[in-house]
Amino acid sequence: MRDVIRVVLVDPNEESRRALQRLLGSLAVLWLAEAFDSYKAAASRVAEIAPDLCLVALDADPAQAVELIAGLSHASPGTVLLPASATCDSGLILKAIRAGAREFLTLPTEAAEVSDIVSRLFRGRGEAGGPGAKGPQLVTITGASGGVGCTSTAVNLATTLASGGHGETILLDFDLMFGSVDACLDIIPDNTLSNVIQNLDRLDLTLLKRSMTRHASGLYVLPHPVALEDSARIDPEALRRLLGLLKAAFPNLVIDTSKGLQSSDFVAFEMADVILVVISLDLTCLRNTARLLNLFHQFEGMADRVKLVVNRAGSAESEIGLKKAEETLKMPISFQVPIASKAFQAARVRGVPLADVAAGSRAHQAILEIARSLRGDEAAGAEKPRKGLFAAFF
Repeated sequence: MRDVIRVVLVDPNEESRRALQRLLGSLAVLWLAEAFDSYKAAASRVAEIAPDLCLVALDADPAQAVELIAGLSHASPGTVLLPASATCDSGLILKAIRAGAREFLTLPTEAAEVSDIVSRLFRGRGEAGGPGAKGPQLVTITGASGGVGCTSTAVNLATTLASGGHGETILLDFDLMFGSVDACLDIIPDNTLSNVIQNLDRLDLTLLKRSMTRHASGLYVLPHPVALEDSARIDPEALRRLLGLLKAAFPNLVIDTSKGLQSSDFVAFEMADVILVVISLDLTCLRNTARLLNLFHQFEGMADRVKLVVNRAGSAESEIGLKKAEETLKMPISFQVPIASKAFQAARVRGVPLADVAAGSRAHQAILEIARSLRGDEAAGAEKPRKGLFAAFF
């Protein structure tokens, strides 16, 4: 079973809902992602949240509840649906099962009973691949040279995932000193990585999400600290803990690293399901990328998670061909983003994603293809225990 199971609760009855919230909160294996007080509100949000388990209380309006279960079974096939009721009406139970539910929870209930049902519903899930069943969950984007387009790739991939029906997505700026994610999206953040880490012990998921700035695309953004001295105070262990909590809260996490191999970058490499290494086809970039890949090869399984992205493919200024680049780096190039300097520059100036200025362009299509490939790449998400790979460095 996965370490934490993300749960959405739907119960219009306030007394019953509060009791279930307290009970779910008492089980360490569960993370209550959100609680809804209406079936209608849940219908439009559950697919976006993409929880592992959706607990639907039937008693407020059994017909609407069963209709919600039927709708979610089609819209969110990866979410396990668990109906609950204070009645043991066999006809209602049968309707819920036929609508797509797999178990039934009788109310009122106790922690042990919920724990038993959850164990049955998710038995063998960890062995089946955890997040890999939905594609890689945490994508780290890095590069071995400044200016190769890592932040542009991160911003556009993250907004694409957030707006493309792939589930809730958060973009984290791990360039703690001089990150530019907030500028690329023209947002003024309410909180930064530093603020959230300082208050981590006091935040539940609802407060955690409220503390983050949300872009018009639906993307949650957690930018770098404002003050440079705050960046220096961020402990790598605190970042690991933050990422662990965010992995329980979001189906998609995208990290933009510093390109300077700061301690925050090593945390991002350790915990990533996929590492996108953005390159340009010039001698300096390829030489530094080869050095970075050599570093990854020193840690078991890390190089296997790397995918190369050629940015500005087709540029007349390219010094090296694609085939020669693959020979030099000794691995295939997975993605190519065609050169579109004017479009990317226009997006940066306006502080918007590429889709807002060049939707349907070849570069935009390339970003869409990366998003589709990552979400459908089940093998890449195979989760393996990873602990302190870079402990020797920090």
